[in-house]
Order: sequence, then C-alpha cells, then structure tokens
Amino acid sequence: MIYDGEIMTPIDFDPTNLKTLFQEIGLYSPKGKFYQQRVRKHEQVFAYINQIESALKKLSTKRPVVMVDCGCGKSYLSFILYEYCKTILNRNVKIIGIDNNPDLIDKCNKTAKELKFDQMHFFASTVGEFKIDVDVDIVYSLHACNTATDQMIAQGVALDARYIFSVSCCQHRNRKNMSQHPLKSISRFQPYKERLVDMIGDSMRALLLEHLGYGVDIFEFVAAEHTPKNIMLRGIKGTAKKYETETAMTQYKQLVELFNFSPALEDLLTLK
Repeated sequence: MIYDGEIMTPIDFDPTNLKTLFQEIGLYSPKGKFYQQRVRKHEQVFAYINQIESALKKLSTKRPVVMVDCGCGKSYLSFILYEYCKTILNRNVKIIGIDNNPDLIDKCNKTAKELKFDQMHFFASTVGEFKIDVDVDIVYSLHACNTATDQMIAQGVALDARYIFSVSCCQHRNRKNMSQHPLKSISRFQPYKERLVDMIGDSMRALLLEHLGYGVDIFEFVAAEHTPKNIMLRGIKGTAKKYETETAMTQYKQLVELFNFSPALEDLLTLK
C-alpha cells in the first residue's frame, strides 16, 4: 500500500484510473476530493483483495473466474476488485452482487454500466433466496450483518464454490441466544460478551464447514485499528484434513451444549 496524501492504493494501481473509479463509486466526493473519513474503508478493501488474489492464483486462467458478493451494499469492494483483476492481474472475471436493498442494487447496476464493467451484475434479493445457474469459484462477504453471514456461507456450499471468504459483522441472533453457559462471569461484561459471541459463532461456522470437507482458517485480515470486525474466515473446498472432518461435528456439538446456542448456518446446511 502507498498513501500519497489523497488515496491509499496498491502500488501497481494506475492512480488516474483509480481516482476516476473512486469518484464513480462514492469514495471520492463529486469534485474528486478524497474522503478522509473513509481511509479505514480503503485499508479493509485492499486487504480483502489481497486475500482473494491469493485464491485467484490457484484458479484456472482458461475461463472467467465467477465470484459472488453476498450482501454487497454499495459494492466498494467488488468494484475495486473488478478493476484490480482487469488492469493489474489481467484476469477475466465475472462478479455478481446480491443485496436486499433494491435502491442500492439499482445504483450499483448503473455505476457498472457507466464504468463499462460489462461482467458485473447486481440483483435485489436476500442472500438465502438468491438462485443462480452458473459455476461459481468464490463466494465472499464483507461485514454481512447477523444471519446474512450464515446465509452467504450456506450459499457458498450450495454453489459448490472452491473458496468462501467471510468477514462477519454483528451476531445479534447468537448473542441473544447465548444465555446459560459456564462463562457468564465473563460475558456479563458487554464488551467481553461481544467478543465471546464473535469467537464462538465463527468457530461453530468453521467446524460445520470442516465437517463438509472445507479446510478452514480464521485470521486477522487487516489491523484492528481499521475495523474492530477484522476477523476473516476462509474456507477452501476439499482441503480439510481427515481428522478435522471426522472430529468437527463432535467438537461442534460440544460447543452447542456448552453455550446453549447454534448458528443459523446449521439449519441452512444439509448435514450428513
């Protein structure tokens, strides 16, 4: 990354092209001025793109890579990712965005048309209800709220995606349901309850994916100073070790019994 006083970018990006893109998607003001309050958003986006780039290196270049952004919102991440793939990586990609806000979807489709991003398409739908009949390589989300994270992970499994990238946001449902458990002396303090729910909820999701054969990593994808919600779950299909697949459900059930809740993901998946 570099910071030139106006914009944070990967060094390889053409600043002129990127400034035009940022103005179109709303990271620059209509007058082309940098929004200082969105510096943290830049860091999150480019750190996320670094993770997706590592996956792209392992995918075939003989056909377009198809990616689905679940709960895309204003699609800062996807627009910049598309430009990065096109101009820096020289990769042929198709990106599909899903969000339940029709106004945002309409705006994203108009922006994609103005930018001539012909292989970007946006659809108004809940993540769980969206249907698509194409081969998908990567399913991802950045700060999908509450059970939308569970829906996007389930979508990734249903679409048989090779990679699933998730950075969850709030976990209201899990927090509400986590009541009786042996760590109440800790969770009675609100900041610690939030952290505990985040750790347990994502760990449960990871175990469910491991049970289905996904190799899973959970790590900080960006420094906490840029967002407190900085934990990424990355699942790679078919890469779980044998012992992980065999023991994942037992460990999952132990967590459910201990903390008296289960994530919505369990109900969304077809588990053996």
